[in-house]
Amino acid sequence: MKTVRSLLVLVSLILAFQFIRPPLPALSQEMLEYQGIRFRLVPGGSYIIGSPPQEPGRYVDESQPQRVSLEPFYIAATEITNAQYARFLKATGHPPPLYWEDKNLNDPTQPVVGVTWHDAAAFAEWLSQVTGQSFRLPTEAQWEAAARGGLSGKAYPWGDALPDAGGALKANYRAGGRRLTMPVASYPPNGFGLFDMAGNAAEWCLDPYTPPRSRGPFKPGTARLLKGGSWFSLARDLRCAARQSAPPDFTDGYIGFRVVRLPAGGK
Repeated sequence: MKTVRSLLVLVSLILAFQFIRPPLPALSQEMLEYQGIRFRLVPGGSYIIGSPPQEPGRYVDESQPQRVSLEPFYIAATEITNAQYARFLKATGHPPPLYWEDKNLNDPTQPVVGVTWHDAAAFAEWLSQVTGQSFRLPTEAQWEAAARGGLSGKAYPWGDALPDAGGALKANYRAGGRRLTMPVASYPPNGFGLFDMAGNAAEWCLDPYTPPRSRGPFKPGTARLLKGGSWFSLARDLRCAARQSAPPDFTDGYIGFRVVRLPAGGK
């Protein structure tokens, strides 16, 4: 009889607990989603960007290591895909980019390429309008801090050497490797949960190209920055500090982008 009473008491306590237990915690704010685009939080704080003179593969236009202070921001976890860009085209009537009909580059899961800097900026403006939030292209400092994923001073998003995770990954990250983009998030993310911060598609940044010393054919201020290298890049161009540039109306099959969402009142 005591056993039965004990069981009844236990059941009563369990049932009561269902009504008095504390509410489940809110969903983590480390990830947000807008228009099918997932964003990861890059914490605010102090970050080191640039490259030391002894870093293998360093170019003369890279800045010396410097510490920058950044407000927290959200950045797209992947490059903007063809499927995500298609929503923008349908909603706005914006002209499709070069290579939009290329069967090697237009799978919905591949990053959109062939976009100019102006196209990327227009996408960010549209996303701001339809969500009521503030989106734009990342600054170079934001992009580089995000790419390093918390690994301060490392050459690549995953460390100081190219990854060794099987033939396909090595092929995609070597010079003259895969001659097409891969579906986004084909490989593991960095420490901030961001995919393809090196390789796949080179990414437009907000900043004009104004290096200490130019190694390109464009005058400082007449071109925009590209970061991250691409499927078409040399290994040295995949480093976090590496910088490429092109005029804002330039387009090619290796150029894409991702966007950042700024906090209220952010810049």
